This record gives sequence, structure tokens and C-alpha cells, in this order.
Amino acid sequence: MTREPDGPVPPKAHDHDPAPPPESDPDELSPEEEPTTTGTLFIMVLFLMALAGMWGIMYFTLLSR
Repeated sequence: MTREPDGPVPPKAHDHDPAPPPESDPDELSPEEEPTTTGTLFIMVLFLMALAGMWGIMYFTLLSR
């Protein structure tokens, strides 16, 4: 079993140069291929409206006590 060194460990030197960064990210989508988020926004608005409605019902329920 090896013991870990105390304190910071310097990075190992590489014998070769690292590869140059790619010119463009292969995972990046062009503007034409970007997915639309209309459904997600619609569901989120419905969720927030339901949350506000439940909060309002509870608020008025507690006020009427």
C-alpha cells in the first residue's frame, strides 16, 4: 500500500505537446438546429399558475378563519 504525499503535488510533465483546441465545439448546434422550448415554457407557466392559485386558496382560507 502506497502512502499519499503530504502537501500539494506538482503536475506531471508530458513528453508531448497537448493537442490544439478544436476550432468549433462539435456538440454546439447551429441556430437552425437549436431546439425550441415553447412546450417547456408553457408547462412552467402552468406550474407557476397552479402554485400561485394554491397559495391564493390557502391564503384566503386562513383569512376566513
